[in-house]
Amino acid sequence: MSFSDLLQNKLGNFEEELSELRPSPAGSLEKFVQKFSHSSEEFNFYQSTITLRFDKDKHVYYRLGALGELLVVDGVTNTTHIINASERLVPWAAKKTVEKMLRIIPTAAREDGTIVLKPLTLAEFTTIALEAKNAHREHLEDAGDVGHMAHRCLEDSIRRAIQSDPEKIVRQLINLPSDERAINAANGGKAWMDAHHVRWIETEGKIYSRLHNFAGTADGLAICNSCEDKACCSAPFKDHLSLIDWKSSNYLNVSFLFQTAAYQHAKQEESGLDIKDRWVIRLGKSEDEAGKVEPWFMSGNDFVDDFAGFISCLNLTRLVRSADERMKAQKGNIRAIRKEQRETSKAIEKEQSKLAKALEKAEAKRLREEDKARIKAESKETREQAKQSKIKLPMETNNE
Repeated sequence: MSFSDLLQNKLGNFEEELSELRPSPAGSLEKFVQKFSHSSEEFNFYQSTITLRFDKDKHVYYRLGALGELLVVDGVTNTTHIINASERLVPWAAKKTVEKMLRIIPTAAREDGTIVLKPLTLAEFTTIALEAKNAHREHLEDAGDVGHMAHRCLEDSIRRAIQSDPEKIVRQLINLPSDERAINAANGGKAWMDAHHVRWIETEGKIYSRLHNFAGTADGLAICNSCEDKACCSAPFKDHLSLIDWKSSNYLNVSFLFQTAAYQHAKQEESGLDIKDRWVIRLGKSEDEAGKVEPWFMSGNDFVDDFAGFISCLNLTRLVRSADERMKAQKGNIRAIRKEQRETSKAIEKEQSKLAKALEKAEAKRLREEDKARIKAESKETREQAKQSKIKLPMETNNE
């Protein structure tokens, strides 16, 4: 078996798998409910004049149309994914692949203690290489699980404070996760809340912009004070209505600015709230960053630029999607034309074959008729010659 055959067997057909994950742009309410009722939630905005459904499995928002149709709404997080992060991610993914390959490739120790690779067939090496290529995905899934556990702990604790604490302050964390890294991240969030005297108004609130037709989930709204750390809060302030967003990523990303600006705009557009500033709180979860908090403060002066950045992402996302759909439609048209051309060519070939057979048959008939006429003429000529011979013989006898 060649290397290309091994690769094809291992990789399989990813296009079919991906096609199942792509949401259709619109569909009937009945069809959607039948397919997604187990995982969809309904949310109302603008005094219940707009209804959104959220598919939790695919993380896709739908707006209920006037005729009951479901229209896909751009999500804030997915929109900012249009920002190219490959400069960081590609080297990191390559590093994770190499690290996993070094972990799983068979080795042996020589008598002098030197570690060497065991002999491998091409098929065995191909299997190891293709298993290692998913290392970055496994790491992301593990990190995502840790971040999700920490986020859920903070969310539960904040919700408890909103419901039961007179000042809406998180006095202690509840539902602590079992993973030590998630506990470290959650404790980091609690430390930031304590330092800024955070009083919560809302947690995990859905947002929708009627003006720009995008939706998402804001981690929370709270009243905050500045802390004493100048590196965190360069100027003192008190009782600011702030939008809070928890992050458990490995670094602070510019897309976070655009995301939080989108949440702020949607909140202000619908309710007229005067949100003073935004916070992105990156929570360390690895052993090296246990309990570390990296806050990113964005004042009201930053909002216009950050929201303009989000709108640029939104417009680019829609332009790319429109171009993709146009290219897909054009490819479909080309395939249809090619198919029609093939069918027409086959039909022409079939007609030409029938005509050729008819001509061949006619020619054969003509040749048969010619042969028949020739044979008839020859027979006639033979008879005439025989007749002439009979007449001539008696005449010759009389003359004698």
